[in-house]
Amino acid sequence: MVKKTKKEKIEVEETSVETNQEEKVTETKKDRNPEIFSRIFYTILFAFIGWMSLWVFTFVVLIQFGFLLITGQVNKNLKGFNQEVGLFLYDMIKYLSFQTDEKPFPFRDWPYGEETEKQKKNELNPEGAVKVSK
Repeated sequence: MVKKTKKEKIEVEETSVETNQEEKVTETKKDRNPEIFSRIFYTILFAFIGWMSLWVFTFVVLIQFGFLLITGQVNKNLKGFNQEVGLFLYDMIKYLSFQTDEKPFPFRDWPYGEETEKQKKNELNPEGAVKVSK
């Protein structure tokens, strides 16, 4: 039987501790891989959806200018719709920039209509016309 010195015993213990730590790190990396690939997939998906939504937003802005030029007032329905699209884009940008892990619509409810009603009162005068500064 071979007797080990204290130094050899300590080295063996350190080696086993390092091996256990490496195994834990490897297990953690394996566990995170699906999350990372999922995040990459959703980031690409939402980047594309955001790009398309930005075009819709811009198109509605141009139509709104047409209403303003012709009638002198903004269209309330288009204004509400564009505000909801803007809030959706805001949520999407927060997700894409890693500010939050909560995925935007369609992975959660469309809550933007309630906020639109509250803000309408603050932005329009009683007649619904745009306020022009001199």
